[in-house]
Amino acid sequence: MQRKSVSLLVALLMLSALPFGVSADETEDIPANAAATGEHDSLVAALVHADLVSALQGEGPFTVFAPTDDAFTNAGIDLSTYDTDERNATLTDILLYHVYQGSVESSAVTDGLTVTMMNGDNASFSVSDGTVMIGNANVTTPDVMASNGVIHVIDTVLMPPVIEEPDIPTVATGTGVHTSLVAAVVQANLLETLQGDGPFTLFAPTDQAFADANIDLTDFEGDDGITALANILAYHVTMGAVTSDALSDGMAVTMLNQEEVMITIDSDSVMVNDATVTTANVMASNGVIHIIDKVLMPDMGPEGEICYNVITHTIVPGADQTSCEAYMYVEDYEVQGQTVTGCYNMVSHAVANQSQAICEGYMWTPAVNIAMTAAATSIHTSLVAALTQANLVATLSGEDNYTVFAPTDEAFVAAGIDLSDPELSTETLADILLYHVVPGKIMSSDLTVGMTTVTAANGDDLMIHVTDSGVMVGTEMAMVTLADVPASNGVIHVIDKVIMPPADEVEENESDVVTCDVTIGISSDGSAFSPASVTIAVNQTVCWQWTDAEMAHNVKEVDGMKSSTYVEGGITSGNAATTVDFHHTFTEDTIFYYACEPHISLDMFGKITVGDGGIEPTSNDDEDKDEDNTPGFLGVTMILATLGAVFYARSNREQEL
Repeated sequence: MQRKSVSLLVALLMLSALPFGVSADETEDIPANAAATGEHDSLVAALVHADLVSALQGEGPFTVFAPTDDAFTNAGIDLSTYDTDERNATLTDILLYHVYQGSVESSAVTDGLTVTMMNGDNASFSVSDGTVMIGNANVTTPDVMASNGVIHVIDTVLMPPVIEEPDIPTVATGTGVHTSLVAAVVQANLLETLQGDGPFTLFAPTDQAFADANIDLTDFEGDDGITALANILAYHVTMGAVTSDALSDGMAVTMLNQEEVMITIDSDSVMVNDATVTTANVMASNGVIHIIDKVLMPDMGPEGEICYNVITHTIVPGADQTSCEAYMYVEDYEVQGQTVTGCYNMVSHAVANQSQAICEGYMWTPAVNIAMTAAATSIHTSLVAALTQANLVATLSGEDNYTVFAPTDEAFVAAGIDLSDPELSTETLADILLYHVVPGKIMSSDLTVGMTTVTAANGDDLMIHVTDSGVMVGTEMAMVTLADVPASNGVIHVIDKVIMPPADEVEENESDVVTCDVTIGISSDGSAFSPASVTIAVNQTVCWQWTDAEMAHNVKEVDGMKSSTYVEGGITSGNAATTVDFHHTFTEDTIFYYACEPHISLDMFGKITVGDGGIEPTSNDDEDKDEDNTPGFLGVTMILATLGAVFYARSNREQEL
């Protein structure tokens, strides 16, 4: 380019520095004449500063339009401010705008003549009433001849025309490697923003970076998709024109989406998070672009927890991310020796009769609140309707965490709950439902083998019983069929029965005073009934009483000595408690076997022989009740201390029995 012809330009500039108040020497070159004039000191100093002297000492020929010292003063040019490569390039551009390649005497100048100066920009002449002007400068002394050209003295420093740089989107469009970025900017409705005044700094991923990130713009359609895409793009933009020399190692830069990126600089590279800057400082009219080789991914919010179908607005309870992302619609597809058409899951190999739109609608998303999750399971229609009728939807949609034991629709039918029954009051229904709710988030991993008593949201105690065969809840022993269904404000455990809260206790009057023929308490170590075995007559009453025990206990009938099988509808004192006053009058010859639910694993059993004992039921004393089944909630692990307590308690009871 002509701008790079430094030697020629320098020579011309030197010629323009000749003092025209004195006679020029046609045998000397332009720099020598300029240095001798006495009125071009500023011009000569500028040529030296810009390293253009040797260029203007060349053969030329050059035509130099030489501003006087007064012209430099009026232009406010201070050479001390040109102290960077960028500023020096600007000074060179100004000086070369005063030099034309070739020798043009004043007689060759015509009105309207336009010529291209050595910096590549055009300059125009005007001639009127004998006055010659170039741009806005008057030629005060024309045709000062030198050995390598001609000098015309002017009274104003000529400034190169300002070329308006394109804005950031236009620059990106012109690179040839940002087609995907520009398309994304348009789709996310950010084009107008990035065409604004700014200034902005854009870290611009290439088309290859978009391909490597598997970003398909068709996945970002609709309001939610556009919002997500805009968030990704805003993570590449910061306010201000931040050139590479303003970056430092370890710098944190806040982007437009208010998240930070980290700058890493070493001897080999500049990185933004894990992306490398491949080309820095691509200037635009409203900022600067740094080209990077990866798409920067912002924090996209909570991680996925549920498999949600955006078409049916239902979830797949119990699905993990792998199975959720494994649905595909197939037609006449050969799988396991069969030809199938429908929605095929590549993990479970299940085939569902669903449309292609529904099949392709599964996505792994963050959890929603408990009420929405229950509605989306498709097996809790009755529960959601009951919550609505009891005005509890808002409670289970709030920010407080809850654990919900959620009966299925079949469980509601089996319980005979009719929401249209006029005798079912809102208060009664709410009491039933809140008995299924526990404040706080209790995951399956939080429970241990045995019985745990928690306080339900209705204020009543609720028993959670974990055994080798699974997890049961309430005195109905409702089985947990699916645990740990995540929700944004807690967790849902699906159960197969509706559990009913205990009836409110009625205060006894004097006529209800019970006479205890035998009273059973708790042993001193808290791990056995005392006495563990008694014999009574028919129509006598046994009382189980203890106050402020160290651990909660209860009485629940089992089908044999040391059996872990509870008798359905059998005699029970209710939920375990540290204070119990329970009695039962036995009216016929029998043997009554019972256990303490929380401590059944510690062999806390009891036996009452009534009269002659009746017909002895089959004993399970010698049967090994331990199984190797994995419990529904969690694997069973007994610690050594518990084993020690078992052996100790068993020894005590065998002595008492």
